[in-house]
Amino acid sequence: MQEDRTLGNRWWFAVPTLTLLLLAPTLFHGQPFLYWDTGQYYHYGAQLVGFATTRIGTIMQLNALGPSEIAKEQGPGNLDEAGGRAATTAVNSFDNTIIAQKSQAGGMATYGIRSPFYSMWLYSVASAFTLWGVLIAQAAAVAWIIWRVGIHAAKACPFRVGLAIIALSTFGASAWFVVGFVMPDIYAAVAVLCVALLFAYADRMSYLELVGLAALLGASAAFHPTHLVVAVALTFAGLGATCFLRSQGRPLRSLALITTTSALGLAIALQFAFDTAARAVLGTSPKLPPHLTARLIADGPGRLYLDSVCPKTDTFLICDYRNRSFETSEEFLWGPGGMFQALPIEQRLRLIEEEPRFVTAVAMHYPLGVLKAAVSNAAEQFVLVWPNEAWVDPGALFSEPAWTGADFFEVAPFLHLCVANLGSCVPALPKALIASSVVITVLLCFGVIVAHFVAARRSTTATRGNHAHQRAIVFALLILLGLVANAVICGALSGPYTRYQTRVVWLAVVAAGVLEATHPIIVPWLRKLFARTRATD
Repeated sequence: MQEDRTLGNRWWFAVPTLTLLLLAPTLFHGQPFLYWDTGQYYHYGAQLVGFATTRIGTIMQLNALGPSEIAKEQGPGNLDEAGGRAATTAVNSFDNTIIAQKSQAGGMATYGIRSPFYSMWLYSVASAFTLWGVLIAQAAAVAWIIWRVGIHAAKACPFRVGLAIIALSTFGASAWFVVGFVMPDIYAAVAVLCVALLFAYADRMSYLELVGLAALLGASAAFHPTHLVVAVALTFAGLGATCFLRSQGRPLRSLALITTTSALGLAIALQFAFDTAARAVLGTSPKLPPHLTARLIADGPGRLYLDSVCPKTDTFLICDYRNRSFETSEEFLWGPGGMFQALPIEQRLRLIEEEPRFVTAVAMHYPLGVLKAAVSNAAEQFVLVWPNEAWVDPGALFSEPAWTGADFFEVAPFLHLCVANLGSCVPALPKALIASSVVITVLLCFGVIVAHFVAARRSTTATRGNHAHQRAIVFALLILLGLVANAVICGALSGPYTRYQTRVVWLAVVAAGVLEATHPIIVPWLRKLFARTRATD
């Protein structure tokens, strides 16, 4: 106990220790986990940072000159054109390939799917500290939040609680993969944790802690639009959940609401600012691929609508391609048998522009079919909890000709060996073993959560005065709602994919740990069972 008071409550001991524990599997693996999206994020960040620094450098250089020197230095055209020419000369051959594929008249047909803020963050940190710097930063963020969870949920032994939660999340659930994965996925869990922690304990936090959680929440929301939507949904849920906390509910609710709305509002404002700047410089903002169009067609209602409409009139461009064979939205967008990626840029932009009309028309003609498909996809997404992408060979991903000479290899030189020796960069442990471990751990944690919810429901009036357990119930409830919201948003809109739920499902361990730390139910029962077994022997 003395050790917990002297070391566990000190951030300089607790956070590095928990960070190291989170990174242990990735360190054992010997390299970060990558996906081809990682290379695109990095390249997008390189373009944005390169363009911004060139622009800033040009402006500073011209500001240092006199009026006559500016006119001589700038030559024909204006300052924007000069900056644009300078930025263009900095683009390498790989840039030219990507721009030729994804831009036209200054606009980009698919870059909207990549967060500019995560891209710039990834490029800046990886360039300065390699990819391990990115992993250390995200592991430290998770470790700090879990340490604060332990502080608020178990004041007597916070470090031990945090250590147990992270150990089980890392070696039993899927936290080891998302923490070691160079993608914004870990920040989906960070967003859920921040909102849940704020609506359970905000009135007990210092100003510095509130600012820290707001910063992490704002960054997480800016790093991917699904994180923002989940966080907004949880904020509304938190307003309702805190009503059960009676006397402490109102001040807690006010402080949590101010913190979350400030963070989420800043993320939204930053995105609007980026879109405005992109339109001013490029003529248009980066576009999102037609995910909903692909989803509706792959699920069936979209095809039914096209079969009924297209023979009569070519209302939509997609009518010309409705007979293409593809089974999933991913195949529609990116697969060799799909169509979106293979279309000329003008037609891609037209598909994106007509998507709202198409989605509205399909939903109006086949509302039950759309709803049924969405519920089915969300349910399937909810149970896809194993880290399947950990066994995707990065050597095979980055051996494609398009990646030859890519700038991403500068910060991931180990990829050369992965490409040269296919299959050498996947984990040695069997995928089935890890998947079984994750499923069993998550199911057991759900069992613990249900047991606490039932106990809280059946509790007597005297027991209901246990405010610590009430707060833990609110925290766990918001975690569960976050898992559901993530499955609904990702599964229903983008389609079921193992990575989407794997990134957050380990939070069930955190919720179960907080409940047990504040009001032990399962641990005493296990101790009695163990003692009874020893007595029998």
